[in-house]
Amino acid sequence: MRALTFKGYLLSQLQELSGVGGTSLYSFSKLAENNFRLKDALCLYLMMFTDKNLKNKLLKKYDYLNDGCEKLSGITDNNVEKYVSKKELSEYKTIYDNYLYRLNKHNNETKIKNLMYKKICEVKQQKCITNYRIYKELNLNAGNVNSFLKYGNTDKLSVETVRKVLTFINEY
Repeated sequence: MRALTFKGYLLSQLQELSGVGGTSLYSFSKLAENNFRLKDALCLYLMMFTDKNLKNKLLKKYDYLNDGCEKLSGITDNNVEKYVSKKELSEYKTIYDNYLYRLNKHNNETKIKNLMYKKICEVKQQKCITNYRIYKELNLNAGNVNSFLKYGNTDKLSVETVRKVLTFINEY
């Protein structure tokens, strides 16, 4: 799996917010006039990842992008976190924070599942609950549940499923 980059994240946001499946900056620009979230993501993309000639053409043709792009003049890949933390750029900070959340989502979920795993093991041992009882009662895949419960393999279950197991064990 490829690592998520800010450029890739912005492009996926542009597609999602515009409803356009392609990558045409002209298409995004046309739709951005009345869509502020799309406009903010587009301005970030234009200022950070678009060559000067194309950016200038787009800014001439779609003048409503000028204000947002002007606010972001000087932003680069190296200073984006510090740059968007300015008070007047809070809308751009939200976009960047969402990117960081998505970038770290897997690691955060793994930490959460590890904490729940420890609690599950404690309660399971106290109440003498078998793995069989857990996956039969909850109608879960036996192999995945056993891999999680025996070896702590957090990749086999989602956070939601681990929560179900924890809830079941606590209420048993």
